[in-house]
Amino acid sequence: MTLPMPVDEHANRVAKARSLMAKANVDALIVTDPVTYGYFTGNRVPAWMKARPSIFILPASGEPALITWSGPQMFARLYNKPFPSWVQDKVIYPDVPFTREPRTDWGIHGVLADRGLTNGRLAIEMGRNTWLGIPLNDFTLLREQAPQAEFVDSSEIVWGCRMIKSEWEVACLEHVCVIGQKAWYAVLEEVQVGMTPREVQQRILQRYLEFGADIDSGPPMAMGANGPSGTFQKGDILYLDGGPAFQGYQMDITRRAVFGTPSERQRHEHEEMWDIMFEVIDRMKPGVSMTELFEFSSKRMAQVKGWRDYADHPAKRIGHGIGLESEPPSMSAVDETLLAEGMVLTPEPKLESVDGLVNPEEQVAVTATGCRLLSDDTGGRLIVIE
Repeated sequence: MTLPMPVDEHANRVAKARSLMAKANVDALIVTDPVTYGYFTGNRVPAWMKARPSIFILPASGEPALITWSGPQMFARLYNKPFPSWVQDKVIYPDVPFTREPRTDWGIHGVLADRGLTNGRLAIEMGRNTWLGIPLNDFTLLREQAPQAEFVDSSEIVWGCRMIKSEWEVACLEHVCVIGQKAWYAVLEEVQVGMTPREVQQRILQRYLEFGADIDSGPPMAMGANGPSGTFQKGDILYLDGGPAFQGYQMDITRRAVFGTPSERQRHEHEEMWDIMFEVIDRMKPGVSMTELFEFSSKRMAQVKGWRDYADHPAKRIGHGIGLESEPPSMSAVDETLLAEGMVLTPEPKLESVDGLVNPEEQVAVTATGCRLLSDDTGGRLIVIE
């Protein structure tokens, strides 16, 4: 199954970015982070291709441009395929390194000069939750090439776009949960005492592909084996965390399964923690802050005698945004972001137990009046592997 991207998806993203740029009095947005580059251009860049920067430049008005290496153009030509982006103005460099100089001019200054923007206010990745995708020395060169430009942080523009999902993005984030949970539950029917976490992960990866996940989906975290040679034995709890990707969008939930009959303590910890998480979810609606959710979870956890709350520091978050990767905002005492319609988050209060982490986590979309689960709610049931 595929969910075709609406024809106006990228145009809407550009329009939203330009609206935020206007509020910040920004003349051009420069994107060098590969994930955000793919978000705006549609040209997804592999995570391992860090040495070959791909760059998107969006002026406040006029045609945007992208800068990338010669590979995508070559493959499009040789295999009679369209170039993998809607952006018409393309600056193609041959490969890396393409100069003997210690610093590289990737072509950003040329694009800015063509648009009369070398004296402008230019937003680029300089702050929290943004990552510069070119070497610092090359950014220093750009600043020297445009000494009259004012470089400012782009994080509010980037995340002002990416944190609020479109209907299509929410649909992808819901469908990836269908794929991931179907794969997990199928494998949990096969898991036996004596298996290793790696064997569980291998089977899950096979099911991901069988059920339609992206081929580059990674394995979930699988922990809890205490038997000989790192195998699962009776009494162990298999902890799964993470999920596959679908059209780039990620699942990030948890599920837990006990080998054999659970003890009263194991069942109580699991069920009580899922209850707490759903109480957090019940409070998720537009206008509620991350700090409010964190404080509620902390107070609720403190009511249970003898429990050790992982979040014993203001920065130890109990949830985060989710989309093309793990994203802001963070449910912590130091993030004052307010929930807004279109955000997708994964609340996850955490109990440190003798069995490991009791970490309920579901995928949740914020609606106009509250929120709705994108994952199912069966996590509240401790799965038993006989």
